[in-house]
Amino acid sequence: MAKKLAAAVGAAQSVSAYKGFNRDLTCTPSGVKFQYEVGKSYNNGGKKVTRCGEGAFHGVAMPLDAFSYYGPATSVYHGVGLGGDIVRKDDEDTKIASAEITINAEVKLPEFIRAAVRWVIGEAKERVTTGYRAHAASTGDYAHAASTGYRAHAASTGDYAHAASTGNGAHAASTGNGAHAASTGNGAHAASTGNGALAVSLGVGGTAKSSTGIVLAAYDESVWPPRLIAVRSSLVGENGIEAGKAYRLTQAGEFEEVK
Repeated sequence: MAKKLAAAVGAAQSVSAYKGFNRDLTCTPSGVKFQYEVGKSYNNGGKKVTRCGEGAFHGVAMPLDAFSYYGPATSVYHGVGLGGDIVRKDDEDTKIASAEITINAEVKLPEFIRAAVRWVIGEAKERVTTGYRAHAASTGDYAHAASTGYRAHAASTGDYAHAASTGNGAHAASTGNGAHAASTGNGAHAASTGNGALAVSLGVGGTAKSSTGIVLAAYDESVWPPRLIAVRSSLVGENGIEAGKAYRLTQAGEFEEVK
């Protein structure tokens, strides 16, 4: 049973961020499930704030960084306000630790992607990047974003705009008619929304979610390096694939919904 966090009325809110949750708006830090509610504020009771520690709440500045903690296959995302003591690490991702948190409205995938685009454009001028934690974003019809490197993210919004990312933990997200998202690397996720949008994820443990079609790969992980044993594609509406649901490919070459 989820444990309710004590709500604090009027908690300070100084940093806007994004946070992933389980679909029932719970989080499971250190294996303990906590239940949140939209519109409520919480504090840590005066504990020391440590990034990734038990005495803190967490959110991310770059929306796609939330995929690393709560994958798009099984999660929901909300805007949050972080207040009180704030702790960041410049040499890691954009995860922020705080003493206080306010849970704001849910952010659906299209707006989530647009927020990622706005974040990257505000941080960098180049739209094709490479290197550790390199991000690329593009907005506008026929605009493309490509990024490669560990934890590198690509986000694109606009009709026929494409996002491609490669590297372990690299994520790609795209929204718009005919917009495609492709990602390769262990634990990489691809999500695409819009008519004619395709999501391609070809890494170990990768998932794909789309309104039109998906492409996935499966590996034998009993050997090193993992051996590619299957690649399969499907249109939404065929082979049991439904729009808005995330899937992975089993070693038997079957699509499996990620729940």
